Amino acid sequence: MDLLAGDIGGTKTALLRGRWQDGRLTVLAEARYDSTAYADLAEPVREFLGDAPPPPRACFAVAGPVQPAPGGGSQARITNLPWQLDSARLERTLGIARVTLINDLAGVGHGIAVLGPDQVRTLQPGAARGDSPRAVIGIGTGLGVALLVPQADAWRVFPSEGGHVDFAPLDDRQARLREFARLRVGAERVSFERLVSGPGLALVYEFLGGPAVDAASVSARAAAAEARAGEAMQLFARLGGAFAGNLALTCLPFGGLYLAGGVVQKNLPLFGSAAFLDAFRAKGRMADLLQQVPLRAITEPRVGLLGAAACAASPIG
Repeated sequence: MDLLAGDIGGTKTALLRGRWQDGRLTVLAEARYDSTAYADLAEPVREFLGDAPPPPRACFAVAGPVQPAPGGGSQARITNLPWQLDSARLERTLGIARVTLINDLAGVGHGIAVLGPDQVRTLQPGAARGDSPRAVIGIGTGLGVALLVPQADAWRVFPSEGGHVDFAPLDDRQARLREFARLRVGAERVSFERLVSGPGLALVYEFLGGPAVDAASVSARAAAAEARAGEAMQLFARLGGAFAGNLALTCLPFGGLYLAGGVVQKNLPLFGSAAFLDAFRAKGRMADLLQQVPLRAITEPRVGLLGAAACAASPIG
């Protein structure tokens, strides 16, 4: 079966044309586009397909919540991009029989099943249970969460907005950090996404007295042995570990808790460090339980795109 898959973000749109056969994906063509250069998704898709006939199925993983459309199908608004997507309208516009829209973290969730062992790194072996849920945390421009439940021979993926839960300080310094973040973003409430994300790492660095720079600069300064940047990375790891531990307690993902996203892939050693793992397990009487949760980092940057392809090939979309 020929298909089209997309991973749609506020900055980049990644598209893939492929063929799904016997549970395996063959990539026929792949390209990336500057999302801000187009008025809507149909434009880069047409450019990508060129003279090739439109495939019968497509799935687009989008950086934003997906909701049912009033007339059937689904619709989504891309965060940080003025695109209003509607699956039925895309079907008509592109001549594709079935277009499915899913959340970007749902795309990552679907993508886990098609990853090879060299595309995942084990951070904590745990004690895997095949009949238990899985969970995904995406740390990048934002903080995303998805849950996976085993169903027959597959996994049913449930996206969420779990990254927006309240940040809960664990000590006096973290309480001061919350107040700093509250004043900096101009909001009464501070969510975990404000701190456990790329912009969050930059904010943590600024809280510790550093200049206003982006996350990549903080990481580079830490690699160059700047003490303040190193301290920011360690605090950031503890915040991320605490969040991951909270999620693990909530859903007990003995099928595996997977970390994904650009911040994870660019700073892999940090997420296998004592700062992250100790904070993940520091749950009092539940510490021994969390040692049993398999914790893994996804190293394949196209996992969301591959997951969208798997979703397009699914009989139920």
